[in-house]
Amino acid sequence: MLILLPPSETKTRPAEVGHRPLDLDELALPALREARETMLRASHRTAAGSDAASRLGVPASSPDLVGRMLHLEQEPAAPPLGVYSGVLYDQLEPGAEIPGDRRVLVQSALLGLVDAGRDRIPAYRLSASSQLSRLGKAGSWWAPQLTPIAAQLREEEAAGSSPLVVDCRSGSYRSMMAMRSGDGVRVLEVAPVQESGGVRKVISHDAKRYRGLVTRVLLAAEAAPATAEELVDVVGEGLAGISGRGSSRLGVELDGDRLVVVDRVD
Repeated sequence: MLILLPPSETKTRPAEVGHRPLDLDELALPALREARETMLRASHRTAAGSDAASRLGVPASSPDLVGRMLHLEQEPAAPPLGVYSGVLYDQLEPGAEIPGDRRVLVQSALLGLVDAGRDRIPAYRLSASSQLSRLGKAGSWWAPQLTPIAAQLREEEAAGSSPLVVDCRSGSYRSMMAMRSGDGVRVLEVAPVQESGGVRKVISHDAKRYRGLVTRVLLAAEAAPATAEELVDVVGEGLAGISGRGSSRLGVELDGDRLVVVDRVD
């Protein structure tokens, strides 16, 4: 089973002691090496420009992030679950073990995709909407680079015992690498909704929390589910002990290719 996560805007910088800088040769998906080199060069050019902060989306309160991007090759790198932070990643353990029958890949505007179970990354500042020198919008530039990778991942999942992709990404990162059901693979988008008085509305502001909870449940399961129906049972059982925003427990349903997490607030 493959779980796709978005990155986080906020990141925890690894300690300099005990953490080596990024090494592209160590990263999973080596077919992306050339594209990663191109993006790293573009990031450096962008960080060196007078408009670096606006292009990279650096807030006025954190000007040091531009300097970090300018010297990214010297920045300490650590496992992704310890670097990415924020609402989704708060639901996961930084050192969480990823079982052998599951794989977690995080979409990255800097590196395309990173493997949460084996890669090391620096605390970079770059998003899908960043405007890079000579490359343009990061997300748009990555899309064609990641098309063959998506095909590769689909083939790998189709050949496995759990041909499922659980997509926890937001829209901008889903557009970087489209993944849809077909050819023996079921792709399920995690879609949280709030239900009140029998009326449901899409949760957008806090959607990352629910996606983080689903990821936590799937990583803690004894085995990766073999079908979408089994996945619903596993996630439903795991979420049954977690309260939502109201007094009710969280529920989960399958709606086509959507894994709907229901937070009832009645």
